[in-house]
Amino acid sequence: MQGDEYIDFGVDKNMHQLYTTSMIRTQIYIPETLHERAKLIAKNKKQSLANVYRSFITQGLESTQQKQAQKGLDFLINLKLKGGPKDLSTNIDHYLYGGPKKKTK
Repeated sequence: MQGDEYIDFGVDKNMHQLYTTSMIRTQIYIPETLHERAKLIAKNKKQSLANVYRSFITQGLESTQQKQAQKGLDFLINLKLKGGPKDLSTNIDHYLYGGPKKKTK
């Protein structure tokens, strides 16, 4: 291979520079069957394999975060809290931090 040849990995030279300066490199072990499936998807989408993996990871993280957020909300709903101070919104600083109460009209 000549020194001035460029191997096309589905990313242009400028984008490659962007990736190397704003991303970290990591390695993982995955089953061969998953790797082969990801390669087929990359080929069908005409994307780099790395881009397909990044997409999968992003989708998985977003899905996990949504599920965790929903669990947190479910927890609050299941508390079935009722009542509380009628001036809570006006005096939130008092109830949270112990500040002085504001006078209500």
